[in-house]
Parts: sequence; C-alpha cells; structure tokens
Amino acid sequence: MIEPHLAGNDRSTRESVDLRILTLIGSLLLAATVSLTFGQVLLRYFFNNPQTWAEEVGRYLFIWITFLGAAVAFARDTHIRVDAVIALLGSKVARRGDLFRRLVEAAAVAMLLYSGILVAWKHRNASFYTMPDMPQVIFYLAVPVGSALALFYVMRGIMRWKA
Repeated sequence: MIEPHLAGNDRSTRESVDLRILTLIGSLLLAATVSLTFGQVLLRYFFNNPQTWAEEVGRYLFIWITFLGAAVAFARDTHIRVDAVIALLGSKVARRGDLFRRLVEAAAVAMLLYSGILVAWKHRNASFYTMPDMPQVIFYLAVPVGSALALFYVMRGIMRWKA
C-alpha cells in the first residue's frame, strides 16, 4: 500500500507491480474507448455508416474503466471521502475513524461484489443483440472483478492499519 502523504514522483516509484498493471489495463481500456468513439463519429457523420455495436461496447468499456479505477483509488487510499469532522477531533480519534472508514468500505465493496456476481451469473448465457457471438458476461464481469480488486486493496489497508 502506498502512503497517502507521498508526493507524485515518490508515489510512482513505490507502487506495486499489480497496481501498475491494473493502471495500465485501465489506460488501455480508456484509449480503446476514445478510439472507438472517435471511429464511430467518423463513420456516422462522414461516411453515413454508423455501427450499432460501437455505442454498446463503448458503454461497457467505460464501466470496466470505472470499476478498475475505483480499485486503483482504494489501493492508493485516494478514494473520495469527507474527512472534515474527523480532522477536527484529533489524531487519536482520527486514527480510529480511519479504521472505521476502512471497515465500512470493506462491507460496501463486499456487498457490491456479491450483487455483481449475481448479475454476472444471471447473464452468463446471454448474448448481445448487436453482437450475437459475444457473450454479455464479459462485460458484466466488470462489477465483480473490480469489486474483488477493491476489496483486496481495502483489506490490505486494514491489515496494515496500526493503532
């Protein structure tokens, strides 16, 4: 886990290999989404030949990016939170508040993981209307995979927490 107080260059040198790979995958998915959307705009407005599958694939790639990005945010301990009240209560209370926050995050991500597994299982045999050979479960797996990664990083933060 990376200490949240580290500056930009220090952070990048201390990131684990798994986090760097996860960031690379998210970056490649973002590049694919931008390329797909740009190609769709060209095909639609300049060649009058829109592709029906492009909007659907772009949407699901965006979902993958969102869940992988959330896992990266949990790993870096930079996920959005409001800490104004905790900061006013002193360092001892703030430390306990930090543990409580991490436990709540773990519970929320675990529930998201469970519901994501249920949805992916429900769509395990479904295919897309616009791409009949592509199974929908590939895209629905974004929720359980991203949630499992986020839960891993949250649990790692809890295990490294010191009183």
